[in-house]
Amino acid sequence: MNAIILDTETTDKKDGEVIELAWAEWDILTCGMSEPVVTKYKPAKPTTWGALAVHHILPEELEGCFPSSSAPEDVPQHAAYWIGHNIDFDWKALGSPPQVKRICTLALARAHFPDLDSHTQSALMYALFGATPATRDRLKGAHSAGEDIKMCADILQVIVIRLGVKNLSQLWEASEDARVPKIMTFGKFAGQPISAVDRGYSNWYRRQPDPDPYLLEAFKREGI
Repeated sequence: MNAIILDTETTDKKDGEVIELAWAEWDILTCGMSEPVVTKYKPAKPTTWGALAVHHILPEELEGCFPSSSAPEDVPQHAAYWIGHNIDFDWKALGSPPQVKRICTLALARAHFPDLDSHTQSALMYALFGATPATRDRLKGAHSAGEDIKMCADILQVIVIRLGVKNLSQLWEASEDARVPKIMTFGKFAGQPISAVDRGYSNWYRRQPDPDPYLLEAFKREGI
């Protein structure tokens, strides 16, 4: 197994504990996915109302489950690639293992479908597969980790065909390239092309405690 698609639901939309994990093996040659493995966990702290409103996993459903601290151990340790929609969120929730190569379908969708007004999985499902009752019925399971990875696999297949990539290394490289921003999203240059940023600002950003490596790469490509 070289690649898995995975998704987590957590106690908080930011830095939360994993309360549901779903993963499945994925084959780039066939774009086929194995049957998802879905596991629930009991967290040490309560779920926020905002997170509960997204995934609807009630505290009582987690009684008797293994602790959320055990979730990272349930991810196949020999999977070299993790694939997901905003995969960094799941990667961080699962302990940020440094050896894993992350493939982000959100970044790929933003790069290769730039004219869409939204790149959430639900919006992409409608845009790519039609505003039909069948698509709407599939989306009723959105924000359940098991259903989310199935939709991610469908979106990924469209992206793979569009890019014409033949192996995981090529897909990962496309994902890495898609992550490099072309437009500033914050600060005095917000909304402007990266090329508009002056060297003074880029040097200031480099001195920040936790700079985004992909923004640093964007500065490097522009020579600033």
